[in-house]
Order: sequence, then structure tokens, then C-alpha cells
Amino acid sequence: MKKNIVRSIGLMTGLWLLSNLGVMAQSISNYCTTTEYIYQLRKGMTLNEVNTLLRVEPKDLYFSAKDGSKIVTYKYKIAYQEVPTEKKDRADYLRGGEGHYKDEATLYVVFDAKNNQMLRYITDSGRSSSTKLLRNEQVIKLKD
Repeated sequence: MKKNIVRSIGLMTGLWLLSNLGVMAQSISNYCTTTEYIYQLRKGMTLNEVNTLLRVEPKDLYFSAKDGSKIVTYKYKIAYQEVPTEKKDRADYLRGGEGHYKDEATLYVVFDAKNNQMLRYITDSGRSSSTKLLRNEQVIKLKD
């Protein structure tokens, strides 16, 4: 019983926080956005504009006292193309085909906490790629 009360209070507090920070109030049934919507994000968008574009509710919200930013996370699914083996050489499957989604991941959108405008975003796959790129950059610098 106690755990349920704590969860309810936590959810209610989270919803209150999000509504007071400018997150859209309409009910959204999707829990994941897609990479197609993520590609449309632009610097300077407001939190409401991001939520409307992505068509999902945020999953988490973090504040950074150090630089005055807030990070809002969303879930997204990665698109892939499913091609039946017997049709793999057909022209109609070279482009398009029926879209499918799999592999849920996280999108991190960084906002200026003062004006609620988007500064930048990064995905889970971008974070893993950046680690490798930074490591490669250090190796190149060491060789110079």
C-alpha cells in the first residue's frame, strides 16, 4: 500500500512539474517517437514545439544547476526494412517497402531552463558513436 502511494505522489508531482514547465497538456497515447520526427528538431524550438513535433510525452526531466539547462528524455524506435527472402532482389524493395520499427532507445533534448528553448539533442546511438570518435581524435593527436 505504501509503495502505491509513493508512486502516485511521484507521478502526480512529475505531471505537475511538467505542466508548469510548459509541456503540452493534451493526452498522447504513443510512448515512442520515430527517427523521422527526431530529424525535424531544430535549435531554438520551445519545449511545447518539441513535444508537438515528436508526438510523445517526455519520459524524464533533469536539471543542471551548473549550466542552467534542463534535459528532457524521450523514447524512440529505430526504423528498419523487413524484406521477405523471396523478394529481396525485386525493385520495389530497393527503396521503401513497408516500414517497421524495433530497438527502443533514448533521445536526450537539452533546453535552456530560462527561456525553454532547445539548445541541442543527442540519441543513444549518437552518444555511443561520440565516445569512439573522441577516442580516435585522442589517438590522432598523440601520433602528431
